[in-house]
Amino acid sequence: MSKLAVVAIGGNSLIEDEGDRDGPGQLEAICASAKYVVDLVVNGWNVVIAHDNTSQLDQPGEPLPHGTPLSSQCSPASFLAGLQGRLGYLIQQALDHELQHRGLNRRSACLLTRLIVSPEDDEPTLAQPVRWPPAETQITEETEACTTGPASNQVEIRTRLEPRELVEQEAIKTLLQAGFIVIAAAGGSIPMVRDGEGGLRPVEARLHSDLAASFLATQLNADLFLIATTAERVVLFHQQTGGAYPLDMLTLAELRQYEADGHFSNARQQSQIRAVIRYLERGGGAALLTCPQAIGRALAGRTGTWVLP
Repeated sequence: MSKLAVVAIGGNSLIEDEGDRDGPGQLEAICASAKYVVDLVVNGWNVVIAHDNTSQLDQPGEPLPHGTPLSSQCSPASFLAGLQGRLGYLIQQALDHELQHRGLNRRSACLLTRLIVSPEDDEPTLAQPVRWPPAETQITEETEACTTGPASNQVEIRTRLEPRELVEQEAIKTLLQAGFIVIAAAGGSIPMVRDGEGGLRPVEARLHSDLAASFLATQLNADLFLIATTAERVVLFHQQTGGAYPLDMLTLAELRQYEADGHFSNARQQSQIRAVIRYLERGGGAALLTCPQAIGRALAGRTGTWVLP
């Protein structure tokens, strides 16, 4: 099998106009991103795309897609499954169009993905409950309250959950062996737990998509974990001098030190950095952070931020 790249496409990297998060602009951005993902295929990579399709749930008070309210018949898990299918379909259509346009005899497959999780974890930011109507929200003893930031009075509930098993792992491998580009682990996947009889039941929480993608890359033994961001490279800002220092290539130890020193204050960037660290700590080969349109140049070593073990 060719080298495998797991590509995490964040919600922000798909949006060029903040006022058009759920309109035609999103589709245009997806189509543009698909073109650059196909560049990986042209360069001999097998690809799995993990995408974040629940960015609207990160902002309290924002309407759900198309203004559709949750009903008593719509559980958090089924709603997340619907979101997986919606954006997964758009990415699949865009990928297949680009593959056909380039004359490549390849196709994509969108796979609804479930992750078996465990609450026994030391990191409280790995998963957070989806914001459903108050009457449907249940807070268990595995949750804790923490503020969203020093400048905010809003309280956010976050659940301690850790991915343990990728239910569709063998299906993804089979599709890859058959030559498909696989779209999986959408929106952090659907978190599940096993009951006493070995069956699966959903957990009313949403896994952070970057960390779920990192786990996916680990489980598939991916050679490359690529996070598509809004910038070509990760940039450090010196608070005293005001200087900006783009990072080209660094080691896992250096990245850990930058994180410990507090250089990554943006919540989205923190999630991406932690995802890279976890992938490399688990034996990953290399990680790359760059914007979709720079993927080709980054693979050639001309831009992007590379992180090696």
